[in-house]
Amino acid sequence: MTVTSDAPAVSPEVPDEPSGSGATDTGSDQPQHGGKPVTHWTTAEMLGALQSGDLSDWQEIVHALKRDPFGRTARQVEEALGSDELYGISNALQEVLTRARDDLAEAERREATNEINLLFEASGLREAEFASRIGVSSGELSAYLAGTSMPSVAMLIRMRRVARRFGRTRPRG
Repeated sequence: MTVTSDAPAVSPEVPDEPSGSGATDTGSDQPQHGGKPVTHWTTAEMLGALQSGDLSDWQEIVHALKRDPFGRTARQVEEALGSDELYGISNALQEVLTRARDDLAEAERREATNEINLLFEASGLREAEFASRIGVSSGELSAYLAGTSMPSVAMLIRMRRVARRFGRTRPRG
């Protein structure tokens, strides 16, 4: 057998990346996403990637889940997790989705706690007086300020109103 010097180094049937034009058929059952970001994949493309995709497909999905654990991709993954055809990847993706949602909830709790502390400080009131003005006990306010308890949306609005009302009239020191 003779090998010519102009032979390609990589087989032309296996492109490094999908072209997106649809003109090249690899002959495999791998999903073709046309270079679209995972957030723009159809549900069929998502299911195909979950069933027969490779590590790079799964990594893209995981990154999308971490960025937006309640977004479109997360909903598609949840729908696909109901399928019996995903086998081992199901448990891993469910764990990623659960952790991403837990991480987001913790970040939101920290953000709310920070907001409550800012409102309290902006009011210029002592803790007992601020608690009285918003209609809770000092202990309940302490729990809000520590982030161990979260107030209702109505309570946050009340805190904002008290902070505005008393923050303007009290001299800053």
